[in-house]
Amino acid sequence: MIRASDESIRQFFQTHQRFVIVSHIRPDGDAVGSMLGLGMALKNSGKDVQMVLADGVPASFRHLPGYETVTRRIKSEFDALIVVDCSDLIRTGGVIGDHKPHLNIDHHITNLEFAQLNYVQPEAEATCAILAEKLPDWGLTISQPVAKALLTGVVSDTIGFRTSNVTAHTLRLAANLMEYGANLSELYNRALVRRSYEAARYWG
Repeated sequence: MIRASDESIRQFFQTHQRFVIVSHIRPDGDAVGSMLGLGMALKNSGKDVQMVLADGVPASFRHLPGYETVTRRIKSEFDALIVVDCSDLIRTGGVIGDHKPHLNIDHHITNLEFAQLNYVQPEAEATCAILAEKLPDWGLTISQPVAKALLTGVVSDTIGFRTSNVTAHTLRLAANLMEYGANLSELYNRALVRRSYEAARYWG
């Protein structure tokens, strides 16, 4: 197990072509956002990417670009396996089988650093916050769809910038994502305010 540097991750992305990205069961906004954000950024660089969630994408995040490409199992061969926003392999829901992850990107202090390369930043507000800051350093670009996914994760995990770990740096990251074209008010409303009829009845 190695704690990854920016250069080692950049080289990892450059030297592999077929990626699988997975996250945890009962996915929240950070799980969905980090998977979609990284997945679309890799696709934009010409890579083949499968995005896999054991429980699929929740209805509250199906407005995000690329959600329809997410599957519940790995469907084809790959040469690089990435786990995002997941502190241990049990929480992937068994979708990776016996495969050993190559790269682990996360912000949970409980992360077991289970991959060959591990980029774990417990001080980060969200895994999406890590990606928002680091994608350019890793040789990937942030397009509008990527920005939407990443801002969703930051908004979700900070409960709308209300958690105690929110800093001025958090707000600068959000502002940068807005400059890439992410609509904060729309994403905030969809992630934290809007409810389905079934959910509204449940909360009632």
